[in-house]
Amino acid sequence: MSVLRLELLGDYQIHTPNGTLITLSAKKSQALLAYLAVKPSQLVSRDKMASLLWSGSGPEQARQSLRQLLSTLRKELSQISPDARILVEESDFLGIDTSSITADVSDFESLLGTGTEEALTRATDVYRGDFLDGFQLTEDKFDQWVLAERDRLHRAALRAHTQLAEALMKRGAVDEAIAVAQRALRIDPMQESMHRTLMRLYLQSGDLVNALQQYDACARMLKRELGVEPDGETRALQQQISQLRSKRTPQQQSDAGKETKKIVLVVEDNVLNRELTNAVLKAAGYHVLTAKDGAEALMTVGRETVDLILLDIDLPFIDGHNVLAALKEKGIEVPAIFISGLPGDEPEVKAFDVGAVDFIHKPVKNSVLLARVKRVLGE
Repeated sequence: MSVLRLELLGDYQIHTPNGTLITLSAKKSQALLAYLAVKPSQLVSRDKMASLLWSGSGPEQARQSLRQLLSTLRKELSQISPDARILVEESDFLGIDTSSITADVSDFESLLGTGTEEALTRATDVYRGDFLDGFQLTEDKFDQWVLAERDRLHRAALRAHTQLAEALMKRGAVDEAIAVAQRALRIDPMQESMHRTLMRLYLQSGDLVNALQQYDACARMLKRELGVEPDGETRALQQQISQLRSKRTPQQQSDAGKETKKIVLVVEDNVLNRELTNAVLKAAGYHVLTAKDGAEALMTVGRETVDLILLDIDLPFIDGHNVLAALKEKGIEVPAIFISGLPGDEPEVKAFDVGAVDFIHKPVKNSVLLARVKRVLGE
C-alpha cells in the first residue's frame, strides 16, 4: 500500500491513504516531489533538479541548496513513515518509489492509454482541474515546465472528454453524454466544437429549447471573450434546429416545454454534500450543474442557462453572498436559495439583503430541500 498520494490535478494536495492532509515545510520540497511523480519510472539527475528549482543561482550554489532541501525532506518523510522508502537516491540521480507514493497524473495518463469507455470515464473523474492550479515557485525553469505540463494535460483531458462523449453517443447514452460535454465546457468554455456536440445531443434527446439556448451561450461567450461570431458550422446547426422547432405544432412545443428539465446549479465546496444534493435533485427529475467555489459558479452562470442556484456561503475564493451580489451587478437574475451551516442570524440576514429567495440551515432534510426547490420553481 502506498504511503503518500499526490493530487496534482487541481489544487496541489498530499494525502496519506486514510485521507489525512500532509504539509511539507518547504514549497520546493512539494515541487520536487511533483516533478518526480509526473514521470515516476524515470530518474532525474541532481544537476537538472537543482537547475529547475534554483534557476537564478549558479550551479554550485544550486547544488548546495538542493542538498539542504533533500536533508530536510528526508527527515520529514521519515516522520511520516519511518520504514517506507519514498525518495529514491541512486548515485547522482533522484526518483520516487512507486510502491510508496502515487499520483493522480500517472493514473490519469495510464487510463488514457487504456482508451476504453470505462477507462475514459475514470480518467475524466480523475481530472479535477488544471495541473498544479495556482502553484508557482517564481523560478523560471520550473514555472515554464509547469505551464507546459498544464497545457499538455489540459489538452489530453479535452480529448478524453470528446472521446467519451462520442462513445456514449454511439451507444445511445444521451443523458450521460450531455453530462460529459457539460464537464468538458467547464474545463474550457472556448471549445466551439463541444458546444456543437452539446447542441446535437440536446437535438437527439428532442430538447430543442436547450439546444438553442446552448447556441446562445456559445455565441455570448465567443463575443465576450474573442469578439467574434460562431463559425459557419455552428450557425448552420442553429438554423437547422430553429427550423425543426418552427415546424412543431403549438401542442408539440407545449409538450416539449413540459418535458424540459429545470436546471439547478449546486454551489458547494464540500464534496460529500455536493454529491448528495446532486443525487437528490437528479432523482427528483432535475438537471444538475455543480460548482465547487464561487469563481466556478460565476463562470457556470455566465455560459449556462440556470433556473435556480443552491448556494453555500462559506466558499473558497468568492463567498456565496458576493457571488449573488456579482450576478445582480451583471444584470443576471437567477433565484438563489442559500444553504448554510454558519452560526448566528447575520449570514441569513445578509443573504436576503443581497437578494436570496430562501434560506435553509444545515443539516438539510431531503424532503425540505425538494419542497423549497419546487416552491421557488413554481412547481
